[in-house]
Amino acid sequence: MLVDWSRLDSLKQGDDEDDIIWLEEMVRSLRKNMNSRLENIKTFTDEKKSVELQAELHQTKGVAANFGLAGVQKNVTEAELKLKEGNLEACLALCQELPSLWEQTKKELAPKFPE
Repeated sequence: MLVDWSRLDSLKQGDDEDDIIWLEEMVRSLRKNMNSRLENIKTFTDEKKSVELQAELHQTKGVAANFGLAGVQKNVTEAELKLKEGNLEACLALCQELPSLWEQTKKELAPKFPE
């Protein structure tokens, strides 16, 4: 399970229709935001820009945690740790897994939050 549904559900208060609509809008925004973040990560990975990559990984980790994207959060947490330890190659390998992981996550989100 790549999505922590309890975390995602905790963002709304009950079953109020306005809250449900708000959460749907937030997930749509999340999709765009994550796509941009993954593009940035790919660029920084390709260019081996460690400082920029670490900042983007850190921000992505926060977004993933806020929305209960457990798989993405775990991956970027490990990638950020490897980068901080000076193991750029291990970090880059983890970053290369992100696009596939994000696609799987979007599929898991789709039944409740269709695109």
